[in-house]
Amino acid sequence: MNRVVRTALTPFDPRGRLSAPAFRHAVIRLLLTAAGLVCLSIWLASLGLRWPGILTFASTFLVVLAALAQTTRRLHDRDRTGWWLGLYVLMEGMTTLPLEDAVETDSVPVTALVVTMLGYFAWFCKETLLRPGTTGPNRYGPAPSDPTG
Repeated sequence: MNRVVRTALTPFDPRGRLSAPAFRHAVIRLLLTAAGLVCLSIWLASLGLRWPGILTFASTFLVVLAALAQTTRRLHDRDRTGWWLGLYVLMEGMTTLPLEDAVETDSVPVTALVVTMLGYFAWFCKETLLRPGTTGPNRYGPAPSDPTG
């Protein structure tokens, strides 16, 4: 029983490393899971099952937690701390700012902010999705392809 629980909680464990191909597969699985849960919640709500729809939609929070843990593991494979993910989340949050209201009066700072955000997003995607991990062990553990790890 303990092994079953440990296996079920593996996607939520940010410790260790995750190779780029494994991370890409995890991203695809998580995106499909989130999309499926959102579609299921909409379908349930359309049938008049409001609370099951709300609870199903709320379960997408678990997918977000798993995505954060898997991304942290991927950053560890690049020998980077998981705190880089915090900056990414901050930048994502900044995309909700009503910047179109400030463009007329403060176009230079708004443009600089948008260019900075886009640059960080591009770097983060390249860092997590495209670049290979560090070879051999690093401070976060052995390489993912290492049979002992």
